[in-house]
Amino acid sequence: MRMIRLSEQYVGELIDGRIGRRGPQLPPSALAVGAFDGFHRGHQELLRGVLAAQARQGLGAGAVFTFTRHPRQTLDPSGSPFLLTTWREKLSVLKELGCPVVVAADFCPQLARQTYREFTARFLTGYLGMKHLVAGHDVRIGAGREGDAARLAELGGELGFTLEVFPAVREGGAVISSSAIRRAVQAGDMRLAAAMLGRPYALWGEVTPGDRRGREIGYPTANLVPLDPLKLLPQVGVYAVRVQVPGDCAPPGGPGQLGRRTESLPEVDRHGELLSSAQGDWAVFGGMLNFGFVPTFHGGGLPEPRVEVNIFGFEGDLRGRNVKVEWVERLRGEATFAGVDELTAQLARDGERARAVLGLR
Repeated sequence: MRMIRLSEQYVGELIDGRIGRRGPQLPPSALAVGAFDGFHRGHQELLRGVLAAQARQGLGAGAVFTFTRHPRQTLDPSGSPFLLTTWREKLSVLKELGCPVVVAADFCPQLARQTYREFTARFLTGYLGMKHLVAGHDVRIGAGREGDAARLAELGGELGFTLEVFPAVREGGAVISSSAIRRAVQAGDMRLAAAMLGRPYALWGEVTPGDRRGREIGYPTANLVPLDPLKLLPQVGVYAVRVQVPGDCAPPGGPGQLGRRTESLPEVDRHGELLSSAQGDWAVFGGMLNFGFVPTFHGGGLPEPRVEVNIFGFEGDLRGRNVKVEWVERLRGEATFAGVDELTAQLARDGERARAVLGLR
C-alpha cells in the first residue's frame, strides 16, 4: 500500500500555489474522499467502486483520500473520545481491504476553509489527476459542506471528471453510518456495531502494570491503556472478547489458543507518516473484559474507568506490549460486591457465559 502524505505545511503550499512541478502525484485516477471513521461496510463499498472504476475506465490509479486527523479534532478540539478507528487502525483496515494508494492529508484550518470547488480543483483534479469520483449518498465536501452530489456532478462537467454516487448500505433496515456505529458502541451493542462495521469493534492498547488484585483472587488481568486517547470505548460493563497477543509471547500450539493471525499494526511517526506496515504474528485467545471504575476495590470507584482483560489460558508476561481486543458481546453492567467471595463467584459465572458466547464449551 502506497501513501501520499500531505502535511499541513504541504497543504498550505498547495493552496498558495507554491508546489510548482511537484504534482500531480498520480496518473489519471479514480478516488473516494472522506474522513472514513470506522471504514464500515458503506465505506468499503466506495473502495470497491474505486477499484471497479479504475479497471472499467482503464485509469492508472485508484486511491482513497482521507485525513490523518478526523476533521472533528480541528473543528471541535475540546470534544470527548469519539474515534471508531485511530489513524493506525484505519491504515491497517485499508491495507487489509487491498487499498492500493492512500492520500493522507492533515485536516487543518487552511484546508477547512477551502470551498468544494477550490478543494476539488486544487487537490483532486489539479494535484492528483482525478478523472472519476466515487461518493456516498450523503456526500458533502468543502467549507460549509456545500459540495453535494448535484454540485459535484455539475463541477465534473467543468473540470473533466465523472461522478458515481453509491446508495446507502443498510443493516436491519437502518442506514449504516459512523454515527450509528458510535451509538451502538456507546450502548454496548457490540454485535450490532460489528454487523455495521463488517468486523468486530476493536481496541489496540498497551499493557501497563496494575494492582495485581486479579491475580490474587485467581483472575489475573492485563490492564490496557488505549494507544489513542480519542478512541471511543463502549458502555461500562463486562464483555466477552477475543484477544490478540504478540506471537513471541505465546508459541504456536500453547494452551488456550484459538488460532494465529497475521495482521499489521502500522508504525507511524508523530506526524502520521507511515514508517512500516509489516505483517505481525499474533496468537488469539478468548477472554472476559471489565471496563469500569472497579468500585469493589476502590470505594466510590476510580476517577476514570479502566480496561482490564482476563485472557483464558494465557500465562505469559505482556507488560509494555501492544495487544488487540475485539469486543464480542456485553454480558452485564458493572456492579459493587460485598466482598471477594461474592466477586469471585460472579467472575466464575461471567467466565462461563463468556466461554459460551465465544463457542468455547
